[in-house]
Amino acid sequence: MRLELSSEGRYAMRALLYLVASKDRVPASRIAEETGIPPRLLARILADLSRAGLVESKSGRDGGAVLAKPARTITLRDVVEVVEGPFAVSSCILEDRACGGALRCPMHDAWIVAQDALLAELAKRTLLDLVSPGESLPELLEQR
Repeated sequence: MRLELSSEGRYAMRALLYLVASKDRVPASRIAEETGIPPRLLARILADLSRAGLVESKSGRDGGAVLAKPARTITLRDVVEVVEGPFAVSSCILEDRACGGALRCPMHDAWIVAQDALLAELAKRTLLDLVSPGESLPELLEQR
């Protein structure tokens, strides 16, 4: 089984870590260039993160993106749910039907427990937890 983020999820994390390390407002063009995120996709991701209150974006000459709140308050769960959508077991794993409520399959409860454990772990970790003290931007991006 593979448990991984979509391209958008990976790029959102990369862009946010870039903003954590830079601390100042950064033009989207520089974020895209230095992180390897396609500019059009980055624009959509930044718009989603802005709507969710994680990023502040400003257009124009002095424009760019900056974290809307401290990195220590933005959890990985916040980011993943903005970009990937809320976690929910809605389709039955064993049959081609909805799952839950009175229609729970034998695997449903185990899957919910695993999902809850993953969400709890993502909720415990913040963007700041992913950056070492004094880590420079190039060092941060090299590790990712």
